[in-house]
Parts: sequence; structure tokens; C-alpha cells
Amino acid sequence: MNPAAASRRAPRESRTRWVVLGMLSAEPMTGYGLRKAIAGSVGHFWQESFGQLYPALRQLAAEGLVEARATRGGPGRGGATYHVTPRGRAALAGWLALPPVLAKQRNELLLKVFFAGAVPPEVTARNLDGVATTLRGELAALEAIARVMDAPDGACHPDAPCWRLTLDFGLSFLRMALAWIDEAKGVLARRAAPPIRASRLSRRTR
Repeated sequence: MNPAAASRRAPRESRTRWVVLGMLSAEPMTGYGLRKAIAGSVGHFWQESFGQLYPALRQLAAEGLVEARATRGGPGRGGATYHVTPRGRAALAGWLALPPVLAKQRNELLLKVFFAGAVPPEVTARNLDGVATTLRGELAALEAIARVMDAPDGACHPDAPCWRLTLDFGLSFLRMALAWIDEAKGVLARRAAPPIRASRLSRRTR
């Protein structure tokens, strides 16, 4: 496939099949286990519709990319453990070789900061505080994962260094965003401060 053409693929194309193949390439899972694994890993940066998970598994099985093997007991649906097949690994490798499609950003926080001149500074500062609270919670969650991975008995899977790279991106991004919020609040505070009168300024310079 032409890389330029690949980069023009529709951003809304479903990636569920690739998420499923990628997770199953790490280890076989039940549908229930797959859902939990996604939520605790790529779910931190890739929101997946769990309503599409089982249809995707059935489609991948029909295409011979995954194989369902009977599972005895345990939580979850379907009573099967899914294993990626050699064809599935080849399909995943082919998708990974394509240039990634970067979706256009829609960041409501930045939109509201851009137009913040239309409201008193404290309104935007309040919005920033709310976002900072959410980001600190997300940062704490990622830092907890990092402590588990860095423990002596932590992640020993061959793909763990790749997992850690995505974790480090999330940690760096959240810390940067929180630092930016602090800076933005400083700008707003200076904007809210009453201007220094000329008479006071002239007395200070005498």
C-alpha cells in the first residue's frame, strides 16, 4: 500500500479489531479478561467501545485471525478463551507497518481559554482548577501502574519496554499539562489584578 494513501485513511475507521489482535498477541484471554485488560492498559489513551468487542471477536474468528477454545468456568461471557493465530499475527504486523492516522484535535479546554477574554478571569481559572483535579487523578493512576512495573517482580513480558514507553508518554503529558495550567492561572491572576495607577507609579520612580 502507498504510505501516502495509507495516511489518508478515514480517521473514523474502526480500530477495535487491531486492539483485540494486539491484546491477544500478548496472551490468550477470555472476552471478559480482554475487556479488563483493555481498560487497565490501552484504555488510558485509547477509548474503545466495549459494545463492539464481542462482535469483533466473532468477526476475527470467522476470518481465521483468532481461535476460540472452550474455557471451563471462570467469569465472563462466551465460555471461550481466544488465541491469536499466525494469520492474525501477520495481519497485526501489516497494520502496525502502516503510517498512523493522527486525528484532528478537539480540545474544549483550549477553546475556552482561547476565548477567555469574554468572561472574568476567575471563570476560566475555575475551569482550569476542575481540569487540574481530573488530571491529578489520572496522573496518580498512571504513577501507581509505574510503581508496579518498576517493582522487582513487575512486568517481565517481552513487550514490557513498549508498554512502558506509552506509560511514560502519559506521565510526561499529564505533568506538562498540569505545569501549563499553573502557568495559565498565573497569567489570569495578573490579568485580574487591578492596574497600577500612574500617580502611584510616579511616586515609586522619584
